[in-house]
Amino acid sequence: MTEMCSSGSARSSKSVVLPDGGSDVTYTHVHCIACQRIGKKNKGEYYCRDCRIGLCTQCAYEHTDNVRMNKHSVSVIRQPVQVSHNQGPFPELTEIGTIKFDVAKCIRGSTFLSNGELAVTDFTESKILLYSADYRRTLIGKLLVPRQKAWEERPKPLSITGTGDKQLAFTTNTGCVYMLKVCSSMILKIERVVPVINFDSNYGECFGIAFNSSEEKLYVSCFADNEGSFIKVLDVDGSPCRDVTAKLTDLPTYLKIGLDKTKIYTANSDAVQVYRIQDFEKVEEYSALEAQTKDILTDKWGYLYTIAIERRLLNHPGSIYRLDTKTGVTKVTSLIYRPTSVAYCPKSDDVAVTFEESRYIFFYKLKLRTFQKPFGNDLKPYKK
Repeated sequence: MTEMCSSGSARSSKSVVLPDGGSDVTYTHVHCIACQRIGKKNKGEYYCRDCRIGLCTQCAYEHTDNVRMNKHSVSVIRQPVQVSHNQGPFPELTEIGTIKFDVAKCIRGSTFLSNGELAVTDFTESKILLYSADYRRTLIGKLLVPRQKAWEERPKPLSITGTGDKQLAFTTNTGCVYMLKVCSSMILKIERVVPVINFDSNYGECFGIAFNSSEEKLYVSCFADNEGSFIKVLDVDGSPCRDVTAKLTDLPTYLKIGLDKTKIYTANSDAVQVYRIQDFEKVEEYSALEAQTKDILTDKWGYLYTIAIERRLLNHPGSIYRLDTKTGVTKVTSLIYRPTSVAYCPKSDDVAVTFEESRYIFFYKLKLRTFQKPFGNDLKPYKK
């Protein structure tokens, strides 16, 4: 068993790790997927462990010469191997557009409303910005976060989440949760301010925020000098329900609710943890990333992603990873800036990524690509 380098030379390597769940099929049954996409029939002489696809000799060289895939492990197939019937599906991100600012800004949080509009928190100018749902992403509303007292510094918005069709909630560095409404004239109006941390006897800060639509509750991650790290559970009207402190091992800076509304995903600088909402018992943990984890994304198909800041790469300081209990950690795409948040719209499958210091917000289209479809629902034997 040998492995190809990006230059095309072969060197010894470990055995190929192939997907589970398929039947024993020899290498002569594997097609070149790249040739299939353009209507050709070629036998797969190589196998890519990262993409889990067969490749002919020419496509294997082109695959490893590609800048985005030159680190993939492509091995020669020389013995009967186990392949899955469908080799998929796999999530794929395709860049579809950007929002450009006049000056570089730090956008700390982002969320999509149910109608596809995007709301972000401008940490640099202490504003909430609302963009249209069409492909132009026009600025249709903005709000300058007001001071609670005239002599105090203006609060800085951090994370944001949608709590209804036209309602939002966001955290600030002053330990408060602001709840606002998008009026019919696209005016953002603050309905109430909830002080989560009592600054008279304590000092702290609110970070991540997530809304569970099934139980109509807000989850806010906080840190206080006297209480340490905890998650505050609030009603939509702002009244406190309970605090979660004993189960948390680290400060969760970002929160997301799972697809089935029974799990909550938390992220800090080292790992991503998954808790059951009912009793806050940890059920999963992803700590194999060699990067600083930031925000979390869960799509409508049940896949889990995280954006992270790379600790070693300078040209691409950010990345988006897919997390799975079976396949582990897989890099989906690289980012040219240091990311801060990610938002997903189930209605349009749009993904928005914001950054620490950048003039852009990137937009992607999330799709599921299923291989081997041109030759039927099952993997067909190769025929000349």
